[in-house]
Amino acid sequence: MEVDIDVAAQEAVIAGLSSPQMTLPAKYFYNEEGSRLFEAICDTQEYYVTRTERKILARCAADLAGRIGSGVRLVELGSGASTKTRLLLDAWTHLHSYEPVDISADFMRTVASQLQHDYPHLTVAPIVADYTTSFELPDSDATGRTVVFFPGSSIGNFHPDAARDLLKRVVSMMGPDGLFLIGIDRVKDTAVLNAAYNDHGGVTAVFNLNMLAHLNDLGAASFRVE
Repeated sequence: MEVDIDVAAQEAVIAGLSSPQMTLPAKYFYNEEGSRLFEAICDTQEYYVTRTERKILARCAADLAGRIGSGVRLVELGSGASTKTRLLLDAWTHLHSYEPVDISADFMRTVASQLQHDYPHLTVAPIVADYTTSFELPDSDATGRTVVFFPGSSIGNFHPDAARDLLKRVVSMMGPDGLFLIGIDRVKDTAVLNAAYNDHGGVTAVFNLNMLAHLNDLGAASFRVE
């Protein structure tokens, strides 16, 4: 059977696996199955990042709401299931819109539909895009500032040069009076990190292998997943 080839993905695989330290871009974790598996990882006992960030947001969301004003456009990069974002949506009652940005289109649309049901007063406008590259926000009639939300310590997935490029795009996206709310992990003991990214139940292992299957589906590789 002939498979359409995602040329950009194929080039990324060849470049990454040709490097002295082999890598694959983290964005290819996230097809619909990968997004589902990542949410399962977030619920494992070992993965402290999500649990800790939820506690911080629960404590600070109301205070943040008082600082951002009304009519705000909230844009989330790599939104996934938007579970942590609900803490903000509950506290930030004067938001104009929530615009989740994710590369996994089907998964995100399902999540956005549920959010629109749960927050009928709010405009939920999902954006299918790869936030690691340039993309345009749609026109908006929001009267307040733009707040870009980037939780989960995902900035750690980027090489320093790529991280700087991302931050420059965020500055351009949010405008001169915008705000950037970012989650960054602190230095951790190696054993804590190894446990978080190699959980006892093996969910992360399945997540990792799903990336290879996803790249196969894109025609970018022919990995033997087993």
